[in-house]
Amino acid sequence: MKTLVMTFLALLSFNTEASVLCHTPRMNKIFEVSDKKVTFFNEFDSHAKRTLASVSSRTRNVDMGVTKVVEFENQKHTIHIADMNSFSDVNDYIIIKSRTGHEVTYPLSCEKK
Repeated sequence: MKTLVMTFLALLSFNTEASVLCHTPRMNKIFEVSDKKVTFFNEFDSHAKRTLASVSSRTRNVDMGVTKVVEFENQKHTIHIADMNSFSDVNDYIIIKSRTGHEVTYPLSCEKK
């Protein structure tokens, strides 16, 4: 019984998030958000898994969702998914900020991988 309880508590303590595949309808950016990194794919070849870059991210868990910040192509990408269990084109977005300060926000369409 003690082993069963310890196993259950150990499973609850692991905070692993499933991989999520997202894309921006306006910019044709396709990327996979995983536990420790964000992988960007060729915008026209997501099924062949042609990886453009895999970059480590800073993660902040927010309620049921997550916010990840990565540097890619000399731009700061802030990826916000409001609820990892229920994706929304309205509440999920990516903010891309250039080094000169220009900032653009795009909605995201996401699905669990």
